Amino acid sequence: MGLYILICFILKPLKEMHIEINKLIDEIADDCIPTDSEKIHLNNVANKVKDLITNFVSDKDDYSFVKDVVFGGSFAKGTWLKKETDIDIFVKFDSQLDIRDFEKYGKEIGLRSLKGFSPYLRYADHPYVEAYVETVKVNVVPCFDVSFGRWKSTADRSPFHTAYVINRLDNYKKNQVRLLKKFFRSLDVYGAEISKKGFSGYVSEILIIKFGSFLSTLDHFSNFTVDKNIIGLDNDVINADNLKKKFNSFLIILDPVDNNRNLGTAISPLSAGKFIRGSKVFLKNPSNSFFVNHKKICHIDPVLIELLSSSILIIEFKFSFRAPDIIWGQLQKTIASLSKFIELNGFKIIKNICFTDEEEHCVLAFLMESITIPKLYKRIGPDIFRHNDAEKFIKSNSISPVKWMTSDNRINCLLLRDFTDVREYLKFVFANKHNLIGIPNGLKPDFLSTVKVYSIDQQKNISEHVKNTLFELLYTDSRLF
Repeated sequence: MGLYILICFILKPLKEMHIEINKLIDEIADDCIPTDSEKIHLNNVANKVKDLITNFVSDKDDYSFVKDVVFGGSFAKGTWLKKETDIDIFVKFDSQLDIRDFEKYGKEIGLRSLKGFSPYLRYADHPYVEAYVETVKVNVVPCFDVSFGRWKSTADRSPFHTAYVINRLDNYKKNQVRLLKKFFRSLDVYGAEISKKGFSGYVSEILIIKFGSFLSTLDHFSNFTVDKNIIGLDNDVINADNLKKKFNSFLIILDPVDNNRNLGTAISPLSAGKFIRGSKVFLKNPSNSFFVNHKKICHIDPVLIELLSSSILIIEFKFSFRAPDIIWGQLQKTIASLSKFIELNGFKIIKNICFTDEEEHCVLAFLMESITIPKLYKRIGPDIFRHNDAEKFIKSNSISPVKWMTSDNRINCLLLRDFTDVREYLKFVFANKHNLIGIPNGLKPDFLSTVKVYSIDQQKNISEHVKNTLFELLYTDSRLF
């Protein structure tokens, strides 16, 4: 009897907790669902744009290779978030069309059919056209009209993705997808673009199809282990060892439309880790704070910035416009190369981050152990019994004013640094020895002609771009820690 009472005592709060979390989920779900007026507006815009494209193409004999114009993305699948949607329209080209003509006509059709809405080019794996029509963002994307599995471009799978999801999501699951997207957005891990390396809308849909609900998805990831990092919708076809060798990815999510494709490749270990941690914390302590833009309601304490200002190194420069994925890729390669170079020369980096407004400005920020380091340092060489290595070490460090042997018979030497201030050192390298750093060739002219190097304590007026970067550098997500 006593054990029964104890069990009831334990289970009662668990039941209450279950009720509370479901109540919270229902409230958040209601806030994610588009209103009827929003649905009507989006449908009107979508049909208007589709008609513009269809009429433009049908009026021109030159466009006989266009086989169809179809909706795609979250709009077509009915999984878009309230007040946060765009409309994807796919123009399907004859599969025999040359790839160069595919890109040429893809741009031409989008730009000309939407000329009344100031369209512009965007780039993913190939160019596409974007425009705002009655405040709604519209993407016009070319793809080939291919049979299942015979992909010619990365966009060719999209119509098949749309059909797959539509056939497997009822209204309940569509709203579960919305909840998951909202959760991803709050953790800042939503979007597969290179700047984010997070969870795409399609991945959100696949996870709900796999696990059935928002909470079940969180439950899976809250118990995630690197040994069980494979998610497939057909468990019978999963060979874990082969898949891990094939994809070599932190997270493997098989595309049910193409099992040779890993949707997890685009998701960084950091984004996956944030979701894993967020899932565990949320399930333990449910809160609506996991469904808002946490960064918008946070600020960095000015006292903290003042305290660290002499240890924050800033490198900023301007670039000539290029596609967002290209500049982000170049920027990430640059900061990785610079970080390695800085540390190889004796300076210690605690944390780094990069930022671009995708139009002109780039900022690299480094939180250093110290901007300056001692003039003297010790280099440890081989033991004297490795005769050739010992001779090479002595020869390569001939300028050392002091050499000695330690009790374990290793040769040591004293060296003097030419530069003890990382700011001055980088200015010298950028001006005289920039080939020592792996700055991408496509970015190097812009970088070298506009680069500025300084620490925060040296700068009286900090630009908004630097402020944004500082926020990211010093931000702590208090929900997770």
